[in-house]
Amino acid sequence: MNPKLNSTVSVVKVSEHILEFFKTNTRQQLHIKVQNDLIMNVIMELDGTKSLETISKEYKVDIQQLSQLINYLRKNGILDNVENKDEFESYESYRRVIHFIAEYSSSHEELVRMWENIRNSTVLVIGLGAVGSWVACNLAQSGVKNIILMDGDTVDITNLHRQFGYTEADIGIKKTDVLEKRILEYDENINVEKADIYLKQETLKRFNDRKIDLIINCADKPTVDETSLWVGEYAMERKIPHIVGGGYNLHLSLIGQTVLPGKTACMKCFQKTLEEENKIDSTKVKKLVVKNRKVGSFGPMCSMIASMVGMEAIKVLSKVITPSNINRRGEFDIYNMNIQYKKYERREDCEWCGTKGKYNCS
Repeated sequence: MNPKLNSTVSVVKVSEHILEFFKTNTRQQLHIKVQNDLIMNVIMELDGTKSLETISKEYKVDIQQLSQLINYLRKNGILDNVENKDEFESYESYRRVIHFIAEYSSSHEELVRMWENIRNSTVLVIGLGAVGSWVACNLAQSGVKNIILMDGDTVDITNLHRQFGYTEADIGIKKTDVLEKRILEYDENINVEKADIYLKQETLKRFNDRKIDLIINCADKPTVDETSLWVGEYAMERKIPHIVGGGYNLHLSLIGQTVLPGKTACMKCFQKTLEEENKIDSTKVKKLVVKNRKVGSFGPMCSMIASMVGMEAIKVLSKVITPSNINRRGEFDIYNMNIQYKKYERREDCEWCGTKGKYNCS
């Protein structure tokens, strides 16, 4: 394959001896030192029409040194790794996704594996509300071919302002049925499995005989903390990566953590640290009971959090790109548009993943 610059990469000579490669998709920069304009001219010849041997002869460059440069650029996502489009399932439908993840690949072969990992993975999405409905949509648009939708709810008129895919015509219909229809409108070849049940501590056992590559928990009843612990323990026991799908509360939104069993802090680590941080003197606190409490919500905020979850999911499923939200969680403030992240390290005293933890798989 003749080397070719990635179409999303710009090359700029920023000084007499520095070349900059700017990767448009990921906004990353790579600088290399050059002795003269020769390397710049060679790089501009990388359009896929000439072999290394041809370029070497034209510019009188040592073929071994040229190969080293090409390998360096390829490993850093500067060269186009989409060599044979026929090797990518549904290339035309998802070509922009493929070219995006290509910038994280070091070779054509690795890129093909990444795409196959994403396409062939099975993701369980729990809770199809303000975050989960958008997450399911993001997975379908990103090329995930096997999606399990879990929610026992039906569409209500109060869902429509913040949840994806539901209309007034869908009121009273199961959310799983409506979302299945919407997802298949993206790609009729997506395999959608429906579980019309609410999340409880024991309900996940129905998936014991299934190979699940990722669980995304967007269920908030009774609370996100409780459902995340249920999902976390189930996933830790089976070594399944899992993500807290986030949530919202008035002007703040939670950007939940990504857990890789045996490699990162688990849900129990987060719980233990949070309990220590939030410890208060309960004798000085009076509980205020508010019946029929309604928490404010805002559609764009829900979809933004879901988009972040969707990006994390693709990183996990690729099995190459390192997720960003490991060992941390964040809060997005709609007032100032800032995100504040806080680190939560893996704990040696954790009952799940610590030194003596029952799910320690490191």
